[in-house]
Amino acid sequence: MTSSGAPFSNAARNLRQLGSSPMSWAAASVILVIQLGVSLAGGPGEQPLWNLFRTFGLSTDGILSGKVWQLLTYGLLHGGWVHAGVNSLFVLLIGSRIEHMAGRPALLRVLCLGIVAGGVVHLLFTSHREAPSLLVGISGGCLALLLLLTTLSPQSRMMPLPVSGRNLGVGILVAELLMALMDKELDIPGFSQAGEWLTGRGFGGLVELGHACHFGGGLAGWLYGRWLLRPRVTLQRLRRDRERREAGESRRLS
Repeated sequence: MTSSGAPFSNAARNLRQLGSSPMSWAAASVILVIQLGVSLAGGPGEQPLWNLFRTFGLSTDGILSGKVWQLLTYGLLHGGWVHAGVNSLFVLLIGSRIEHMAGRPALLRVLCLGIVAGGVVHLLFTSHREAPSLLVGISGGCLALLLLLTTLSPQSRMMPLPVSGRNLGVGILVAELLMALMDKELDIPGFSQAGEWLTGRGFGGLVELGHACHFGGGLAGWLYGRWLLRPRVTLQRLRRDRERREAGESRRLS
């Protein structure tokens, strides 16, 4: 059975939502405009853009030197057009769903939460490295959007995959965590060997992706979704609870 909540199951509805999702369009446009500026200036390998990436990209050295803004600004920079294009498309397609389900403030909030959480988890996983690493990209925010969607629509079929939102969300979180633990520099028995096995068979690029960032962002999206779905205390609910207690006490007294 295909649920009407599946993100790609109804093309006409999704197109209408895309056309009326200004926050999603704005976020995707910011990513592409910044990437255009980077490309016109010669790319991140050219001066002074390399200094800009070192200032606004995320690194352990940068955070330790007081550049705490990096926990947000790294999400605005990307390593190339493919990186920026895929992420902006993800923000547009999944973000438009979130914008209609939970509102524009929730979309902006979960994007920021995903970027920050992804950056923090990335730093935790890479702080042991001797060689400095620089993280860029809004992938943590993208995973936060996806996990928020699967949390708010757990029974929906996440087309084109024949799985429910709940199973997809759990599967993504587990997979990203396992891949993050395969970092050979963590030297975790079993996991590092699995990473080396994949690398030896030509899948080294898969292991080297920012899985820790993805896991942190996805976890933030899941937690935010659970928070949105929490039971709300209202005056009507308090009155109903009081009436139930009073009715129970009356039955016991009688």
